[in-house]
Amino acid sequence: MVEGLEKRMISKKEFTEKVEKLIQGNRCDVISAVLKVCEESNVEPEGAKRLLSTPLKDKLEAEATGLNLVNRGSKSKGSLTSFYQST
Repeated sequence: MVEGLEKRMISKKEFTEKVEKLIQGNRCDVISAVLKVCEESNVEPEGAKRLLSTPLKDKLEAEATGLNLVNRGSKSKGSLTSFYQST
């Protein structure tokens, strides 16, 4: 390993605090904040679902629904909730 470059896992609390700080500063939306924190923390976006707190999941789902990124119809086979539960 290169000296000075230690890989440290980010905790759920730390991840949530960083995302909330970006959101509250009106610097970006929830999706962008999550991606930015993933990038800064060297976390793959696909692996970030284990780091999302329940309030963040709710905000993310509301934003995705508002942007029509989630199919909320009665014939929908999947949802963000089922995605989160697969962890």
